[in-house]
Amino acid sequence: MKNKSLLELADEITSGKNFTKNKYGSFYKNFEDAAAVASILTNSTITPEMANAVLIGLKFARLRQGYHEDSFLDLHAYIAAFEINHDESGKELI
Repeated sequence: MKNKSLLELADEITSGKNFTKNKYGSFYKNFEDAAAVASILTNSTITPEMANAVLIGLKFARLRQGYHEDSFLDLHAYIAAFEINHDESGKELI
């Protein structure tokens, strides 16, 4: 059996096909919690969508340092989460 591509792995994580890999719970709840913490730390209103966008930016910044498979996997998952979060919240993206 061939090794799975990063896109296949990211799809498993974000779609719930492999719950052992998605052991962190709901994307939207996690981004809500991260946004709440970021709002306190910055004394600003940070939305879950904004928190998600910052993590996407972080992965791009890390990839400027060179290829890291785990950063690409996270990037794919965060981009998928951006769409999932939008669908679950019904809100505008940012």
